[in-house]
Amino acid sequence: MSAITGLTASLFLTLAPVPPDPAPDPMARGFLGVSVNDRSCVLSEVTPNLPAAKAGLRAGDVIVRVGLVEPRDFAEVVAAVTSYRPGAVVAIEVQRGTERKTFRVKLATRPADLDLPDPPPPPNRPDD
Repeated sequence: MSAITGLTASLFLTLAPVPPDPAPDPMARGFLGVSVNDRSCVLSEVTPNLPAAKAGLRAGDVIVRVGLVEPRDFAEVVAAVTSYRPGAVVAIEVQRGTERKTFRVKLATRPADLDLPDPPPPPNRPDD
């Protein structure tokens, strides 16, 4: 075996597998990577390594502006963010404590499973 072939084989065998990219959103909508506990604009969770976390948003921040939109609830935040395409850089203004901060967030691709309908509630059972 030649030195080049041996080197190529050892490089090939030592590379870690790369996970597949998530399925792209067929509608090409943007995604922040945040959650809320209720319908408000207060962030309960900012998922690590996703756009909002990379830009510096934190749990407890209150979203007051997405681009030019001033949302009143989280549904309006989602509508504003998904109006942009993945890769767009959007100004997100938040209230953090007593100060307002603006972050430039490069949006990711919205996961398709976020649009699955909520499961129906369990049937009511009479008390036994």
